[in-house]
Formats: sequence, structure tokens, C-alpha cells
Amino acid sequence: MSRKYIVLTMSLLILGRVLAAQGSGRPAVSGGIYDKPYIHKSGHGTAIGGYMDLEWEINPDENTFNQHRLIPFIFSEITPWLHFSTELEFEETGEEIKVEYATLDMKINQWLTYRGGLILSPLGKFNMVHDSPWNDLVSRPLVDQQLIPTTLSEPGMGFTGTLYPSSVSVLGYEIYLVNGFNGDMLMNPDEVRIREGRGEPEDNNRAKSLVSRIVYSPFLGLELGASLHTGNYADAGNRNLTIGAMDATYQKGATELLLEGAVARIDLPDGSARLQTGYYLQPNYHFGFGWIPGFPDSKFTAMLRAGAVDFNANATGDIRIRYSTGINWRPIEDTVFKTEYALESTAPAGSDRTGGFDPVFYFGFASYF
Repeated sequence: MSRKYIVLTMSLLILGRVLAAQGSGRPAVSGGIYDKPYIHKSGHGTAIGGYMDLEWEINPDENTFNQHRLIPFIFSEITPWLHFSTELEFEETGEEIKVEYATLDMKINQWLTYRGGLILSPLGKFNMVHDSPWNDLVSRPLVDQQLIPTTLSEPGMGFTGTLYPSSVSVLGYEIYLVNGFNGDMLMNPDEVRIREGRGEPEDNNRAKSLVSRIVYSPFLGLELGASLHTGNYADAGNRNLTIGAMDATYQKGATELLLEGAVARIDLPDGSARLQTGYYLQPNYHFGFGWIPGFPDSKFTAMLRAGAVDFNANATGDIRIRYSTGINWRPIEDTVFKTEYALESTAPAGSDRTGGFDPVFYFGFASYF
């Protein structure tokens, strides 16, 4: 893997020399580390910001408020070419506290930046843009809760960069060696769940995993991404987990379409392999700009989302489905009040039929600060 990593890095260096032409300056990942609103407001030096959210969930079993997340950000421009960035996470009113990511970036040039630390893994777009104020619905897509266990952060190091093949197009990449997942995903042999195998600060084996994403925007409004995470997860380093993902975002006028899909292959102790698949499709429509008196920059958004995860694509059942619809209002771009009505259903392992759909109602708000 190290040899492949070196070859790919050298290829990127050569590609960078060919495509080093300046473009529009658009970021490779909208909503990523360098596209946070608090950074743009502060200018140079050290910036402090973050976001918070509140959720009200009503389902057949509970009716509860949840102050889900309080997330402080710190960004420091140590020098024009050396940047530190971190995100702290206080979840469930402080019951869970962790560092979500903490990275040191050394910018060699526009198309080559060394990054090391606790990295927000570039596996699918949603993991990169998961902030509550950025997203229009309260709930997160199933595929990004399970197959791409957002938020996925891993210690490691590698390279990232942005290239401009033309005056209107953007090409971005990230590639890192990380510790990877561990065997906790097999704690329940009947329900293999990748989310449970998110790695600890220290690796459980000597093998490293490779995670990478390439994103291409041929013009403003269209973005296409492909991601890969592969490596050995078992303590003995003899079983592989590979996750591939593709994503697309298209926006024209008031209409926006979001799409992401993922497939995972997990080597099991008995020598077989488990396939898992998932997707979500979400059209959005923005309207009502400035309708509310006193809020000239406000807008409404109406959303639909269909998504599912098949935890055992080799066999029957073990499927989860969710359909959502919602509407939100943004008094400003960085603050949003959301409503969502979802229907969820599950097909147990061995069954080819899902049960009835359970309704879930959400109300929430989220804001950057």
C-alpha cells in the first residue's frame, strides 16, 4: 500500500504542474474546513466560531427535546502557509465530549497541501459537510449514519489540494493514510454494523487504511465526487473492509438535487464477505426570498428525501428505509429553523418484507456563530 501511495502522490504532483492554471478560486469542497462562515468574517490570525442545534423529536415511543450539539471551532493562521484547525464536539448536553478533528495544514502550493492530525475522513460528501446549519433537514441520511458513519474522524496524514483545469472548473482531491476501522463492527454476528467499528486513537493492528476522495466541478452548480476507504480492520490485520462512495450535487436557480450512494465489502471471520449498500436522493426547492418583513435575506426551502440501507445485500432482509419531507426557514443563510416528517420501516434479517412505517416528527433549529 505504501508503494501505491507514493506512486499516486507523484502522479498528483505531475498533474498539478500540468493543471496549475488559476481558476475562479472556488473551494473544492463547499462547506468544508476552509468554507466555514466564521473564518471569512475574521480575516487573518486566530478565529473562534462554531454552531449549535436543538431538536424536538416525536415518535411512537418518545416525545423529547434534545440539545444535540454544541460545536466550537478554532482556526489559526500561524503563517500564510501554516494553518491549524479544530472542531470540538459537546453532544447530548455534554454527556459526550470529543475532538471531532484537529489538523495542521502546511500549504506547499495551491494544488499540494500536507495535512496531518485527527482528519475528517473524505468518505462521501456528507461527512465533509455534516454541520447542522448547513443541512436543510433535521435528520441525517441513513447511508451517512451507518455505511459512512458520520462523523468519521481518523488519525493520519496525507495530502490535499485544488486545481483549476479551466477558468470555470475545479478539481479537488484528498488522500490520507489513517488507522482505519476495528473489529467492533462484529460484536453482534447477526448484525454487522460498520458504525460500531470506528477506530480508537491507537490502531488495533499494524496495517494502515487508505482514504481518498476526488471531486470535480465542471461549472458552478454541478459537483461530482468519488471516494474510497480500504484497509484491514481485524486485530491480526488479515481481514479487509472496503467502502466506496459516489456523490453528486446539482443546482440551477431555485432547484437543488443531492445524491449519494455507498457500497461496503466486509471480510468475515468464516471466510465469507458481507456486502452492504445504501443511498439517499434529496431534491430541494428554495422560495419565498424576503417574504417575511424585517428579514430581507430570508428564504424558505422545501425538501424531499428517500433513503435506505441494506446491511446484508448477499441475503434477504436486514434493510432500513426512511422517507422524509420538510420545510425550513432561514432568516439569514447561517441560521435555520426546520420541520421534518419522516416514515421509517425495517425488514429484519431473513425477511423479504418490511414492517409498517413508523412516523417521526422533528422540529429543530441550528445556527453558526
